[in-house]
Amino acid sequence: MNQVFIPIVRFVSALYLAAKNPALAILIFLAGILSVSGQNLKWPHGKKAVIVLTYDDGLNSHLDIAIPQLDSFGLRGTFFLYGHLSENRFADWKKTSENGHETGNHSLFHPCRLEDSAGKSPTFSSENYDIPSMIREIRVMDRLLFAITGKHATSYAYPCSETVIGGFDYGESLKETGFFSCARIGGDKTIITDFSNLDYFKVPSYSVNAGTDASTLICYTEEVLKEKGLGIFVFHGIGGDYLSVDADVHLELLQFLKSHTNEIWVATFSEVMEYLQDSEQKL
Repeated sequence: MNQVFIPIVRFVSALYLAAKNPALAILIFLAGILSVSGQNLKWPHGKKAVIVLTYDDGLNSHLDIAIPQLDSFGLRGTFFLYGHLSENRFADWKKTSENGHETGNHSLFHPCRLEDSAGKSPTFSSENYDIPSMIREIRVMDRLLFAITGKHATSYAYPCSETVIGGFDYGESLKETGFFSCARIGGDKTIITDFSNLDYFKVPSYSVNAGTDASTLICYTEEVLKEKGLGIFVFHGIGGDYLSVDADVHLELLQFLKSHTNEIWVATFSEVMEYLQDSEQKL
């Protein structure tokens, strides 16, 4: 049911009941508000909070360090790939997908604003794109992912967390394609608790800066747990490549998550978004 329509129905129902039983009407209306806001949302298996681990750009350090670390704890991540992938690592990405990790779409050429595109041709700056060309590029990347993994991506991450192409926001156009069920943007230690207003095609996250230490990552996770919400990490390099955090830092975060699996649900991006969408439909 439409997110706006649900509270309207509850509001009208409360007005109707108010004529006969004002106290009951108030209780029902307040319960409806809490339910829609996500305060009564129940996470699977009695978990108190959710963490999603996402990794951008399909880097060698993901295959060589991050994924072996994740596998050692039985945790699953979401890897947003774009078209720079080395052909000699295609088999590794296929294995990654087969082992339960998610491979998402991050476009073919990763266009960003010119000021954020150091070393790239201006051809691939987002100012020089339009929405149709961006959608075509995403479609081509989906075909490449299917050729590598045998699966179509169900999620997308905006390159450089930018939703604007050629001066226009392409979020709604992306949604209308039907390619994906959800899309991730960036953010600054965002913790999602208001699920009634969550835009599934602009899901905010925590973009981890290069050199971030383990205590910062764990502190954020503890805050997510305290708020009983959803936290989405965005990593780039792990122990190498660029915008990197140290491999031991990443390992310490995973150790913390593993030691709190009775409270924290660690799942892929699409898995969590699907759960939220299903829960919304049942309200």
